[in-house]
Amino acid sequence: MRRYAWPVVGLLTVLTYNSWAFWEVNGRARIFDGYLSEFSASNQPYSFFFRGGDLTTALLVLALVWRAVTWHRLRQASSRWEVVAWLGLLLFAVSTGLDAFFSMDCSPTLSEACRVAEETGRLSLIHYAHTYTSVGAQTGIVVSMVAAYLALLLAPPRPGRGRHVRRVVLALALVEVVALLIMMVLLVAGLPGLGYPQVVMVLVASLWFAVVGFDLVQPPPPASAGTPPRPLERPVAR
Repeated sequence: MRRYAWPVVGLLTVLTYNSWAFWEVNGRARIFDGYLSEFSASNQPYSFFFRGGDLTTALLVLALVWRAVTWHRLRQASSRWEVVAWLGLLLFAVSTGLDAFFSMDCSPTLSEACRVAEETGRLSLIHYAHTYTSVGAQTGIVVSMVAAYLALLLAPPRPGRGRHVRRVVLALALVEVVALLIMMVLLVAGLPGLGYPQVVMVLVASLWFAVVGFDLVQPPPPASAGTPPRPLERPVAR
């Protein structure tokens, strides 16, 4: 049963990172016209619930990264793209953890006063720092997905489910990037509904973490995988 601990850790992020699904505790569906981070704004109801979801997700992903690092130390072998993928996940975990502490002061979508204060630079440094931590988290997700796909593409084919894993990673990466592009178009055009592509991005990201957890189930190859085994020495007759 212990071997399934890491898939469980990955699957838990589907619950913790998708706290937006409980938006009704906030009671304002209009908040989806802005960023999902506005659920965690300091002046919003149950902001600690949404911030707690981000913090828990960061800790879970950090645990996956820790497992991957120790696993690769035992393997003594990992491609450059694998390293980049784990660094991307580490960037996500650190940035999302900071997101939980650097929450927005208020919701610009729900409050005209907040929007004006944000545009005129009259909010706290933490409010503006949240933008950078959120960008860091999203960058980490995309980098980890793309790097993992390249690592799978360039690595020797795995027996069994290896090809299927590669296709799943590619599909998740494509959906994530398309949703990000849609959100950027809405942002540049000044259109509402930023939260809806973000919902897709968050859901896909949590599915990606689940894939990472299941991938860690596979037993690592021995450290001497690249060296042919030495023949057993025969006892010398006396």
